Amino acid sequence: MDLYISTEGASIARQKNSFLVKTKEKSYILSPEKIESIILESNSSISTAAIKLAMEHNISILISDSYGNLVGHFCKLNYSKGAKLRRKQYELFVSKKGIEMARKWLIEKIEKQRDHINYLLKNRKIEFSEIVLFNQAIKKLNTIDISLENYREKIMGIEGSISKIYYKNISQLLDEKWKFEIREHRNAKKPYNIVLNYTLGILYRLIETTIVKEGFDPALGIIHVEGERKNSFVYDFIEKYRYLTLETTFDLFNENLVEQSFFEYENKAPVLSIKGRRAISSYFRDVLNQGMKVGEKVFSIEDVIKSEIKKIKKELIDSEDVEIEIKEEYEIEEEEEKEVAENELFTFI
Repeated sequence: MDLYISTEGASIARQKNSFLVKTKEKSYILSPEKIESIILESNSSISTAAIKLAMEHNISILISDSYGNLVGHFCKLNYSKGAKLRRKQYELFVSKKGIEMARKWLIEKIEKQRDHINYLLKNRKIEFSEIVLFNQAIKKLNTIDISLENYREKIMGIEGSISKIYYKNISQLLDEKWKFEIREHRNAKKPYNIVLNYTLGILYRLIETTIVKEGFDPALGIIHVEGERKNSFVYDFIEKYRYLTLETTFDLFNENLVEQSFFEYENKAPVLSIKGRRAISSYFRDVLNQGMKVGEKVFSIEDVIKSEIKKIKKELIDSEDVEIEIKEEYEIEEEEEKEVAENELFTFI
């Protein structure tokens, strides 16, 4: 499970071979065997002994801001994975094969955006006149000459233009109080953008944590350029799965699950309240744990994402030591609140 620390003043320490998590109201004992990552979302503290315990069990510790953006993380060093894999990564990402891979991810993203709008409008018996623009964008991306010196700018220009059309259509389908003029990224003011940024933050953390654990260099991108204060590989890979956050955010608003109490002000800027973060995280984690059919079997979406990153690694280093394994299902046992949901997929404290 993922452990979210969202309570102001919470602390994490080590008690023998377990984590001791304290808040003003309660204290919890958590086994490291049950935890995949620890996400610190508020002003809290963690002891060096607890950090060492996390490293011993290969648990990533992530720090995010109030908007859900990843600020930094701790993870166990694994020198054996580094050199060979990263050298192969550098070679692939500047090759035609690497560019084709990233272009495919972008095309899948646009196809999902097109299909999402088409589905929503069809249910409302509204003609999707702009579907032709999505199809044209997909055709352009498929035929663009990647040998051109400025192929990145051309690809991202096409993607940016079609995303504006997607968000325009989404806004038109929302209740009046939730509509927005433009897609805001950092320091968003509109509730829809705030929620979307938060769900993207959860997906970003999942992908970056897996990429780092597998030994990749997260900063080396294919289409997204390095040096822009972001991990470019994460931004490249997230494209094909961005639809999960797009559809989830729309469903949250469309199903009237978002409340005004989900938002509060921090330095006069709107941010998600703890109540909002908990509700949105819970909903999105359910989405990530939905079944996705792969061949003849059904796996959780989260495990499919992790498996795909492992497959890229296997192709690069061609090693029998790389384990490609997806759990076929999660078994979730319901426990009483005092047991801190140790068998849940995530918990908030």
